Amino acid sequence: MKKLLFFVPTLAMALNIYVGQPFSEYSVAKQKYVNGQNIKVVTGQHFTYYIKTENGTVQEVTALSPRMLAPVSNFIQDSSSCSKKLLFRDPLRMARYEYDCPSGKYIYQTFGVPGHLETTVWMK
Repeated sequence: MKKLLFFVPTLAMALNIYVGQPFSEYSVAKQKYVNGQNIKVVTGQHFTYYIKTENGTVQEVTALSPRMLAPVSNFIQDSSSCSKKLLFRDPLRMARYEYDCPSGKYIYQTFGVPGHLETTVWMK
């Protein structure tokens, strides 16, 4: 089953929800206000994405899932060309990495317990 999921494109990649890139409005995106900020919510097959934009550009993306963490390639375009540095790790709970890419610096953070896994990426 895991091998089959590898070939299924993720919703983020299909919608091009990359941090630092323009976010086109999609009919599947729902508006929410969280702490006074306008957040777009997109529900996909494996993840629910919370997208924070500023002037039409994606500033931060959070993916929630009960079973898996979202890979960094869902959020940072050409992440294979970036250098990765571990900033903080709490085993079985949280990890925070800094990705230094040609397009800028990004923070990739994972957090959660089984049943509620959260992946967040934002520009530094």
